[in-house]
Amino acid sequence: MRKFKIFMDDAKEEQWINDMASQGWHFKSFNFPLYSFDKGEPAEYEYRTEMLEGFGYGKAANEYLDFVQSTGIEVVQKRFNWVYFRQHKSKGNFELYSDQSSKLSYINRIFTIYSTLAVLNLIAAIINGSVLLLDESLRFNSFIAGLNTGVFIALLYPLAKTVYRKQNLKREIAMYEK
Repeated sequence: MRKFKIFMDDAKEEQWINDMASQGWHFKSFNFPLYSFDKGEPAEYEYRTEMLEGFGYGKAANEYLDFVQSTGIEVVQKRFNWVYFRQHKSKGNFELYSDQSSKLSYINRIFTIYSTLAVLNLIAAIINGSVLLLDESLRFNSFIAGLNTGVFIALLYPLAKTVYRKQNLKREIAMYEK
């Protein structure tokens, strides 16, 4: 089965994939914006997603993936630095992070992507809007400026949500350090 879905929230994507698995639809692959699933036993697997450091290539990324797989966790799909993992539920609780600082590092990677994309789109919107002020015959720049502005605005929600997650996790870490 294929499902058309667009997520701008990694936690919601992971929850949705796990909800599908609880209904017997096991995640197979993601090719934007289509998720593919195979029919299987309900609640057989638990899924986790992760954004690797950098672009997900190189020795460190490969060593990390080898380590995770050596624990019995399966890599379902890796696309650039985004990885989908799964573990059979009979093996117990499935968490990728054993400590809060690792989880904070992951959230910081998510924040970096959102903030970089937001800033780049804002800059592009300003540049394209400015070009339009200089030469009104360049109507296409108006469209592109609007598109960049729309993407910037759309990124504000997941960016704010990520900031909120970071703050909560930092509070938790500070609470345990006392």
